[in-house]
Amino acid sequence: MPLYHVTITGRDRPHLTELGTKHRILVVGYREDPKQGLQVDAYVPPGKSEWLEKHGYRVTRLEEVEHRARQRQAEGRKAAARRLRQGRYGDVIWAGGYLTADEIERAIALGAERYAGVAERIALPHLTWEKRRCHALRIGSGRGHRRPGICLIGGVHGREWGSADILIYFAIRLLRAYRDRTGIRVGRRTYTAAQIREIVEKKDLFLVPQVNPDGRRYSMEQQPMWRKNRRPAPRGRGAKSIGVDINRNFPMMWRFDRHFAPGTVESSHHPGDFETYVGPRAASEPETRNVIWLLDHHPQIRYFVDLHAYGETILHSWGTDENQSDEPTMCFANPAFDGKRGRIHDDEYREHIDPDDERASVRLGRLMSRAIGLVRGRKYKVQQSVGLYPAAGCSDDYAYSRHLTDSTKSKVLAFTIEWGRSRSSTPFHPPYPEMRKVMREVAAGLLEFCVQAR
Repeated sequence: MPLYHVTITGRDRPHLTELGTKHRILVVGYREDPKQGLQVDAYVPPGKSEWLEKHGYRVTRLEEVEHRARQRQAEGRKAAARRLRQGRYGDVIWAGGYLTADEIERAIALGAERYAGVAERIALPHLTWEKRRCHALRIGSGRGHRRPGICLIGGVHGREWGSADILIYFAIRLLRAYRDRTGIRVGRRTYTAAQIREIVEKKDLFLVPQVNPDGRRYSMEQQPMWRKNRRPAPRGRGAKSIGVDINRNFPMMWRFDRHFAPGTVESSHHPGDFETYVGPRAASEPETRNVIWLLDHHPQIRYFVDLHAYGETILHSWGTDENQSDEPTMCFANPAFDGKRGRIHDDEYREHIDPDDERASVRLGRLMSRAIGLVRGRKYKVQQSVGLYPAAGCSDDYAYSRHLTDSTKSKVLAFTIEWGRSRSSTPFHPPYPEMRKVMREVAAGLLEFCVQAR
């Protein structure tokens, strides 16, 4: 069935919020347009545009997705075959084309092999449902829990092909510059050799380029818009009930139907939900548990970035409701507020955050955004994660919440970067020449982040 990428405008913000929470439209983002006002990015099947217009929405069709996405798949297969012929299997720097799930693991292994002493491959303990072993890459010339740790993850959602490539590209450029004792120039921003040495010698970087390799493989080879992992369908259910959304499976307000007001969260307890099935229980998925394991076993991690597509935004905590710093008891851990959270722009509930943490997060976000802008002028907006509606069970909120639920855990400032332009063709996996530009700009933002992390 064809699928159309559209923008939708409505009467007001509550009207647009109903698209996902009430009408179950596949909403992937939103933006403020100076002329058009608030616009929602969404994907709809044939006939749904007319239905929406009858209900007071204005719909602009941007692209028929399936045909273009199949082109991306074909381009990927051709590029992978070329890399294999040329002896550049797993080469994201020179070879061109999105790396396959197997190539990403190969690139991690090559990085640890070629830069021994400053790069280490870490086997993550939980095999995926398709029995794949994922690895993290630690970059750092020394050891010790007093070194500030930075965790960068990508590939949580299968269809967001570029996230893994960004992290491989970033890692190889950093390691190569350190080996050659040179700086890194990206656009109009230059990171000096001294700054590169400080990152590698004074900090610990933990990269998990593909959290969800099963979903990536399925998206690249079968269904381009596949988002979830490949958890088998429950007994008695068909193929439509395969998979869990990893970014709704973390143990942070996972029981959204209990914690939030009815109809405010775009998540589902139904396995057949194509986008946001939360799983049978919190942290039920091996991919989720691998990220948790990495945070648990490396307490020096104080910073966390999860790469996603798309929308050119840098998001900071919280994603559960709007922030406030005046009332500490009004927080996610207080069951007295169950059933009241999630109504954006009211005063009944707002999520408490330490004002120093919020200021530090905004500062780091703005520094990343400025570095990104110096590459080719793209402006990544810095904002709180909560948008049209709250989200539950997400990686970034989980990472930041850990120290609040367990005093033995380290405080982790957490971010999500939504890379890429919404108006790009097939924006979850844009044409590779465009993706190369995105890789450069996001790498600049990550380099700035690593320089500034203290």
